[in-house]
Amino acid sequence: MNHSRYRYHRMLLLLVVSVLLCIGAGCRQQDQKDVTLYSATSQSSQTGQETTQSNLPPAELVFYNYANPMPDQDKVMDEVNKYLKRKINANIRIITLNPTEFEAKIPAILASGQPADLVFTSSWTNNYLANVSRGAFLPLDHLLKQYGVGMQKSIPAILWKGMLVDNQTYAVPLNKEIGHQYGVLMRKDIVDKYHLKIDRIQTWEDLEPLLQIVHQHEPQLRPLDTPEMLYRSIPMNHIAGDWYLPGAINIGESPAFKRDDHQVFNQYATPEFKHFVETMYRWNQAGYLPKDPMYEAEGDWKTGKIFAGALSYAPNYVYERSSQLGYDLDYVNIGQGVIETGDVQSGAFAIPRSSKQPERAMMFLELLYTDPYLANLLKHGIEGVHYIKVDDKHIEPAPGMDPLNPKYDYGYGWMWGNIFISYFDKSYPQDTYEQYEAFNSGNIPAPALGFNMNIAPVSTEVAAINNVLAEYYRPLINGTVDPEKVLPVFLQKLQIAGVETLIAEEQKQLNLWKAAQSSASSIQ
Repeated sequence: MNHSRYRYHRMLLLLVVSVLLCIGAGCRQQDQKDVTLYSATSQSSQTGQETTQSNLPPAELVFYNYANPMPDQDKVMDEVNKYLKRKINANIRIITLNPTEFEAKIPAILASGQPADLVFTSSWTNNYLANVSRGAFLPLDHLLKQYGVGMQKSIPAILWKGMLVDNQTYAVPLNKEIGHQYGVLMRKDIVDKYHLKIDRIQTWEDLEPLLQIVHQHEPQLRPLDTPEMLYRSIPMNHIAGDWYLPGAINIGESPAFKRDDHQVFNQYATPEFKHFVETMYRWNQAGYLPKDPMYEAEGDWKTGKIFAGALSYAPNYVYERSSQLGYDLDYVNIGQGVIETGDVQSGAFAIPRSSKQPERAMMFLELLYTDPYLANLLKHGIEGVHYIKVDDKHIEPAPGMDPLNPKYDYGYGWMWGNIFISYFDKSYPQDTYEQYEAFNSGNIPAPALGFNMNIAPVSTEVAAINNVLAEYYRPLINGTVDPEKVLPVFLQKLQIAGVETLIAEEQKQLNLWKAAQSSASSIQ
């Protein structure tokens, strides 16, 4: 078959149909007709060289994303916009904000209605459910049906399910690891030097003997960067969808919290939390932890001054991290992997209500999730300049590029959409995609997976509780304050802020959700 002739006749037929439909509808808006034409005829390029015909008017998009800006960002964005010009006749300004800037600026931008076409949202920053409840995001279902067909097919159903709020979708989830499992990265040379038995580590408490050995024999090293991710390894189902807010239920057959009921509880008021913060205070006093609760570890990792650090695991990340740092690392998992609603909502892209170009924003997302050229341009930079391909899945830094201080590279690029069309560092094994799929299928679904808390009835209490958390959570978790003195004050201030009202509302909504699930199951 002559494919060029086939595409030509197909486009001509669609154009005739579009004109007839336009005449019948009165051609309400010129750009509506153009958008429909794009939806019917566009194709994603696998190489970045194919030009897609489009009669769309020019569009300017603004995208606020959560990442650390790279030195060559402007150079890469020039290439991105050359490509988008050909594909959807758009120019996009991606404002990449580091974590501190993002958390400081984005709430004000959304609250003020400042023009923005795309924004990163999650369960842990720029909270998805909170933004939906206050009407900050557009519902996307109609846009997805028209311009997001490829995304809908490529993203697993469990992710779409987790984004539903009152049966509406308000953001496109990142397609990466599903669920969370925590673990510990350690300098391999130190592990080997002292014959450390890392295979015996099963829980966060098992780290202590290793930290003691390192502190005693390698005093120039920081034994552990920060312990917050160790706390995160304690399995619980966070009911509010925000991992900081009080309100949890147990997970699994051997629950971490020793309780005789299945009710929602305040995790900060448990003996288990008390034990954790007491241990962290003892570790801090012993010299295993940084004294600053706001300590940033990356600089010390790059200079090899840290022995170990806990993190949220992604398959084979140890290879990427070793390549980035320039020295070998060992890794061990702690605990069972879990899938919560908050995991499903751990990263997504929303279209704010202030967007002037929601259709074009959705077209950009469709390309980002389905077009390997655009995806890898944003994740790894320009081929031949920032990286070179080793094979069809793997890359390495281009000659002259410092892997420890790249001018542009976002590693496995979780913050850019769809890792299943990404290149990986050459250190990653050939079955990396398969390992992601195995990881996703091996995690345990939490009891309330799919439940989305509506915080509107307790928004006043949540605001007050968040203020208390901002003052006390990090110092307690990082062991920089004495919990014997500070934990009672923390719990008292949570009470004053309305924690019991929050817990009661969580229980009420969870009970209603469970009843609805049981009713739906009985009908089926």
